[in-house]
Amino acid sequence: MENGSSRTAADIIVPVHDQYIHTRALLEGIYRYSDHPFHIYVIDNASSDETVDLAKIYTRDITVVRNREDAGWCAAINQGIRLGSNPYLVFMHNNVEVDQGWLGNLITFLETHPRIGAVGPLGSDPRVWQCADRVREKIVPQIPRFLTEDIHERNTVLKYHFHRAGILVEGGLAFFCAALRRRAVESVGDLDEGFVSGADSESYCRRLRKAGYVLGLALDTYVLQRSPAGPGPIPGAEERHQCRGPGAARLRERHAGY
Repeated sequence: MENGSSRTAADIIVPVHDQYIHTRALLEGIYRYSDHPFHIYVIDNASSDETVDLAKIYTRDITVVRNREDAGWCAAINQGIRLGSNPYLVFMHNNVEVDQGWLGNLITFLETHPRIGAVGPLGSDPRVWQCADRVREKIVPQIPRFLTEDIHERNTVLKYHFHRAGILVEGGLAFFCAALRRRAVESVGDLDEGFVSGADSESYCRRLRKAGYVLGLALDTYVLQRSPAGPGPIPGAEERHQCRGPGAARLRERHAGY
């Protein structure tokens, strides 16, 4: 389908630092399986591997920005936000594998209500609360138990049971893959570049809520998270008391009662 810039297109922002194989696999998946207009912004934080050649390989609906220094994941996301202008944004880690219809599913859920500020998919990483197995155990027991590891078959099962369905969630979304309204992002502002170890997404989701937005989880969309890549996972609500280090300290500083 024709991609690029439109009234409904999404700016997909992918910060990277090395890990060329992961990044190329993600880009191939985006081009192959996206069913919604998009433009990709790859923000290269001073890679030293084949990542530097991405702009020679991919030329359609993509902008590759090469930074001389690694300013961090949050700074790269903010850079991508400023470069684009489409009404939807997608923040991604470069270790994610997507499947047919992933982008359209997330955007469709966002469009169901103007106060939904961000939507995430089910994932595969058991350390993140959005892991499909953990969501089944804690929130949605109707999710079938998968009999295969194949991402395509898992999404086929989810589409059969939950096509265009999702739930609103009370916790924060992990930003390994998250679709957001640009309007919501503009009202809340940039990601806090002082965060490390994944606490950035927890803080940002709290800011979205304070601005009057709600968060959603798309039950018809499953993505595979390959390791390692991106900042560390966001602990689930039941685990946050164990959070240590600069990320947790900054959360307590920014959000009283954490």
